[in-house]
Amino acid sequence: MRQLLLVLSVLVCSAAYSQESSGIRITHGPWLCDMDSTGVTVMWTTDKPALSWVEVAPDDGRHFYSEEHPRYYDAVHGRRRALETLHRVRIDGLKPGTGYMYRIFSRATEGWSYGDYAEFGKTISTPVYNHEPLRFRTFRRDDSPVRFFVMNDIHERSEDMRRMCSEVDFSQYDFVVLNGDMRSMTENESQIFDGWLDACVDMFASEVPIVFVRGNHETRGAYTDRLFDYFPVRGGHFYHTFEAGGVGFVVLDGGEDKPDSDIEYCGIAEFDRYREQEAGWLEETIAAEGDRRRIVFLHIPPGTSTWHGDLHIRETLLPVLEKTSVGLMLSGHTHTYSLHKAGELAPFPILVNDNRSCVSVTVDGDTITAVISGNTGKSHTFRFPE
Repeated sequence: MRQLLLVLSVLVCSAAYSQESSGIRITHGPWLCDMDSTGVTVMWTTDKPALSWVEVAPDDGRHFYSEEHPRYYDAVHGRRRALETLHRVRIDGLKPGTGYMYRIFSRATEGWSYGDYAEFGKTISTPVYNHEPLRFRTFRRDDSPVRFFVMNDIHERSEDMRRMCSEVDFSQYDFVVLNGDMRSMTENESQIFDGWLDACVDMFASEVPIVFVRGNHETRGAYTDRLFDYFPVRGGHFYHTFEAGGVGFVVLDGGEDKPDSDIEYCGIAEFDRYREQEAGWLEETIAAEGDRRRIVFLHIPPGTSTWHGDLHIRETLLPVLEKTSVGLMLSGHTHTYSLHKAGELAPFPILVNDNRSCVSVTVDGDTITAVISGNTGKSHTFRFPE
């Protein structure tokens, strides 16, 4: 009898959190971003404003609810946000190279009379009773191999992306790099999800973190100024660095490809100054982190054209990169595969992926192995240094 009551209790609890009965729905996500060895950011959206949090448990073979877990809230400047539909929860204080289970929660905000007298309704969450909980693993700090996966220039072809990745086992990767131009233009929130992010969530992004690299097309559209909100980085910029498995990674933002004065930008572009500021940040970062081997992600490959963006990248960012040990740069933008060996365009190799292929990269000790494959039916394998 006691077991029956326990089962009924679990079922009632589960129903209380179901999307049908709660009056609030999780509309997109969750997806992971800004991961490091001790933390990660969890993102999702709801159809109503809500107070949101995440619970985390060690993935050690026990049930998610073997014990009570601390709550990590969507909080900014000391206040838990309760009037947002885009939810952002930063989880810190985790152990390096460790697996965790997690569950997201959103409690509907039904009213706000005055002061801080908010009125809350029912709660929605991801299931952990009749489904496996969501999982992730923090980056390792040791020198064990690092594997990551790269896609670029999808241009809202989400179904093509699904087909291209249909046989990919994303659980074998530490992170997935979206190396620019996932959309041609961003005019509203739904285009982000319909064009590519929902597909990423379905395939991997709830458990394998996204590393988002802004491409020149992602600087366009009325909603593009909100894009950073969906892939926040603690440094506050699209460009940043991170470390995984003892390897340093640099994420750069090449901005637009034409002069700021071009008629297409209607007087709102200021990318020359932006790249100059980015170069200053890069100089300071490299000096602070010391000379070490790095892998660089940059959507526009420097030296492959005479367009203004390319020329200005060569003038601002490339001289700084030449001062450090870059093992490989991964780019896109041209929609055509190419490999430029060290010494051709830069002191380091630049691998340019096309718009219908993906790249699987393994870093093991001093060797970087990159395999390009996709809808073209061709496969290319490279090892660096050559």
